[in-house]
Amino acid sequence: MKVLQLLYILSLVLPGCTSHEISNPQKKDIDSGFVNVFGNIQYDSVVAFNYNGEAGKNIIDDSGHLSNKIHKRIFLQKNQIQAISSILCNPSTYGGDMAACFDPHLGIVYYIANKPKAFVSICLDCNSLNSSIPIQAANSGFSDSGIVRIVTFQKGIGY
Repeated sequence: MKVLQLLYILSLVLPGCTSHEISNPQKKDIDSGFVNVFGNIQYDSVVAFNYNGEAGKNIIDDSGHLSNKIHKRIFLQKNQIQAISSILCNPSTYGGDMAACFDPHLGIVYYIANKPKAFVSICLDCNSLNSSIPIQAANSGFSDSGIVRIVTFQKGIGY
């Protein structure tokens, strides 16, 4: 519980951590030196899911089906898509330790013609993610500032 209180306080104190949008998601972010690996995906919609990924279940299973334990879904706007892509691809989002559990509760799915094209399942309890597209920067758990950015993103979309 103290971690959540700390995250809340940090999200109020560090508002600058929330505005990491990429002006052109197809290109390298020149200012920060990282590449948006989601920028080359062909998609027509992106949806954020609040779901129960208990026992390590990704938002999309190995058969390409959406989890059946969805609590909430939000269709993301262009600026929200750019924001979460930027957060997930930024090396400063990572650098923390990971726990052995993986019970994700945030899923991001890129769709084309109503079929999943790519996904990311995020577990803030164990401090890690699973992505169908390798994220170069994701070589460790989330950093403290990465957690704050993800939590702030979730609050911004109504989770």
